[in-house]
Amino acid sequence: PPKLSDAELAVRETKAAEQGGANAQFNLGCAYREGKGVPQSYERAVKLFKLSSAQGYAKATTNLAGSYGNGHGVDQSYAEARRLYELAVARGESKVAPGNLQNTNDYIQQHCPLLGQRVVLRGLNTAA
Repeated sequence: PPKLSDAELAVRETKAAEQGGANAQFNLGCAYREGKGVPQSYERAVKLFKLSSAQGYAKATTNLAGSYGNGHGVDQSYAEARRLYELAVARGESKVAPGNLQNTNDYIQQHCPLLGQRVVLRGLNTAA
């Protein structure tokens, strides 16, 4: 069979994604993230990655974590990126998530050492 263009692939994946296919939602999310066959949209990519991830698709969970880590289509959140990378690893994604999880943890340790820690502030007077 002839190779499909990016736009033809996007049409095919859109139909499957609308029927709830986790793999198609993931593939279409990648297309939106990269702007292949569809207009580039991080926000649309995140929505599709969330749908796919909610069905347990580990690659989508990894891409969703990357979206949070980079602030693409969502507010940047290293804590959410770490949580999602951990979830992807627990779901068996062993190609990208473990390294990205380690990089995220290293970044948090170096730049955000209090992230996730309970902090008590003393001596602040809130009275005007």
